[in-house]
Amino acid sequence: MNEEGHITSEQLARYLSGEADAAERQAIEAWAAADPSNAAELEKLRAIWDLGAGATAPVVDVDKAWARLDARIAEAEGRGRVIPLQRTRPITRWLAAAAVFAGVVGGVRYWYQQRPEELMAANEHVRTVLQDNSSVVLSPGSRVNVRMKDERHITLQGEAYFEVQRDEERPFVVETDDVTVTVLGTAFEVSAFDTSNSVLVRVRHGKVRVVAEGDSVILQAGGYARYNKTAHMLERLAAPPVEMFGERIIQFNEAPMTTVVDQLQKLFNVKVELANEGLKKCTLTATFEDEPIDYILRVIADTYQLKLTQGAPGTYVLDGAGC
Repeated sequence: MNEEGHITSEQLARYLSGEADAAERQAIEAWAAADPSNAAELEKLRAIWDLGAGATAPVVDVDKAWARLDARIAEAEGRGRVIPLQRTRPITRWLAAAAVFAGVVGGVRYWYQQRPEELMAANEHVRTVLQDNSSVVLSPGSRVNVRMKDERHITLQGEAYFEVQRDEERPFVVETDDVTVTVLGTAFEVSAFDTSNSVLVRVRHGKVRVVAEGDSVILQAGGYARYNKTAHMLERLAAPPVEMFGERIIQFNEAPMTTVVDQLQKLFNVKVELANEGLKKCTLTATFEDEPIDYILRVIADTYQLKLTQGAPGTYVLDGAGC
């Protein structure tokens, strides 16, 4: 496309999607300004792009467009205008035009969706939804490279929590320098910081396959695996009493109440006091998803028939008979 002006279809697609750099934008705008037909072509492609993005389709006079094309062909070949013996039915021409129109939209969208996407988190957690509607929460200091093709492929540096949309025809693969995790539909976390001597994989629900150094393990809900970079060993571990997924999903598994309190104080930057020594003998199994601290403490109090009081802002007291 556009060989005379040295403007390619890929350049036009980048320009319309906002991905073109300053030099590329300047070149395309100069190309459009140099010739009215170039400007008209750019506007047509912009309308197609807007249609693909959900905008209302412009009204197209197919008869007039057909006549202009016929005249341009005749002029290029140095002959008179050709009038067909049997006029093509308008519906046939409309279908042909629609097919070309849809093909251009599909081609531009295909290019846009296949390009790799880079996501990173600096000092805070970053939540995002991928093209397949899977979600990812990046921990601070982490980054991912995302490519959604026949295989949904993620390259991870750091730590990320994934909730994957099930698609049996397109596996979801997370790859680090040392470990490859393959899933179909599940929620799991991979921690693979360069500064750590190990890679951790934890599954919240669903099932994943973890591969490292030719060895592999299958993890299901609650499963926990660690790859030791120094020993080059992949091993399955028991899940700890407290697990954090993403930014605010916290899971307790028969966790001592002192451990529960310590974790909540760190997560919410509050002070929680156990007024009775007997409360330390209690254990908690529960999962909280982004609920506020007041709600979590109320659930704990109701579970063990405790009294919850709040003193100064950010200070709570749990009191009762204990366990």
